[in-house]
Amino acid sequence: MRKMTPTLKCIVLLGLSSLMFACDLEEGSQRLLVNASGKPGEIILVIDSLQWQGELGDALRETLEADLPGVARPEKLFTVRYIEPTLFNSVLNKARNVIFVATLDSKTQGGTTVRNFMTKNYIQEHPDKFIISQKDIYAAGQDVLYLFSATEKGLAEKIRNNKATIQNFFNQKENERLFKALYKAKEEKAVGEYTRKTYGFSLRVPNGYRIEAHDSAFFWIRNVGEIDKNIFVAYRDYTSEDIFKNHNLIGLRDSITRYNIFEDPADPDTYMRVDTLHIETIYTTTKFQGQYAKHIRGIWQTGINLGGSFISYVFVDPGTNRLYYLDGFVASPGRKKREALRELEVILKTFSTAEKKEKQEAKT
Repeated sequence: MRKMTPTLKCIVLLGLSSLMFACDLEEGSQRLLVNASGKPGEIILVIDSLQWQGELGDALRETLEADLPGVARPEKLFTVRYIEPTLFNSVLNKARNVIFVATLDSKTQGGTTVRNFMTKNYIQEHPDKFIISQKDIYAAGQDVLYLFSATEKGLAEKIRNNKATIQNFFNQKENERLFKALYKAKEEKAVGEYTRKTYGFSLRVPNGYRIEAHDSAFFWIRNVGEIDKNIFVAYRDYTSEDIFKNHNLIGLRDSITRYNIFEDPADPDTYMRVDTLHIETIYTTTKFQGQYAKHIRGIWQTGINLGGSFISYVFVDPGTNRLYYLDGFVASPGRKKREALRELEVILKTFSTAEKKEKQEAKT
């Protein structure tokens, strides 16, 4: 079993309330590794069985198995596979996402075994740290987190206080893997060129998506399969910051879908609208294209009981004074939506205004 050694090179990254260390092998120590395996969103969790059943396990479940926001049927942020440390073998160690959890106060065989994946001295000598990330320990494309502390109670507290850091770490890694997979295959570059010339923005469109509808300030692409995946981009002149109030954002989306996305074109009352009665709509302030933005997750419905989940980004492009509404939505009755929504988010984040894209290309 591989332990952390002095040959590791660490880069300090800011966490929420403590530090995260990202470590990579020094040049010259690279090994020939098989590719990491596992399903998207799956995490192998290696922790002593008694700790998994106790407070530390509760903190990990609250973090890794939190409910996915904006879905009608409960789904978890990640699929966690608990592994007793003595059973962690050469098959399981090829997983794409792995977490080792160790504390000094665990006296069981499992506790001793999991501590052997790192050095006891490191835990003792770094009481102010609790998290380290490493890449490609057992397989290429693998990401590993070590969570550690002197006591179980102390580590549980640190995990709860840094819940978003841990969640964001694995979400970002999954998004990076998905980005590579989506754009490794044939890309619909003609569609991206069409949006640039027609609307003044760019969007990288993976293979399988087609143009469903387009108008003077509205563009919709769709991938119809087992899960119906959709992205639309709409814009209008920016006139007031009041548009960023939550109830106005709902009204904005409904005004776009009312005139552009119908379930039954013969019946205007069947248009897609935000469902605010059954599931809470989540609003988050963020950055998009370097600009202040609102990120929205929720569910939509039509007048004939069809519905699904959506994610949106709303922001202003200062170069054109356009208020952009970017949206990804799915229709998948009875199916899990987590990974489909992840795909839509990855595609949405390839959006770029023509001016910004030209500046980026000029730099390269």
